[in-house]
Amino acid sequence: MPDLLIELFSEEIPARMQAKAASDLQKLVTNGLVDAGLTYGGARAFSTPRRLTLAISDLLAESPATREERKGPKADAP
Repeated sequence: MPDLLIELFSEEIPARMQAKAASDLQKLVTNGLVDAGLTYGGARAFSTPRRLTLAISDLLAESPATREERKGPKADAP
């Protein structure tokens, strides 16, 4: 199974905000993966004063097929 590495470069992140920023990144990305139907083996977040990094291991190689039907206004509606 493939691994995914996300590394974000930024301006200086204050020391008191680094741990929360890393955990927020991990929470938001992993929740998004689960919502998309992708499972993973594990996720670890890292932070430095100028970088946030998220390493996700054992990610599914492809997302499951889904079908979604949407209904809107009639084609001949004004």
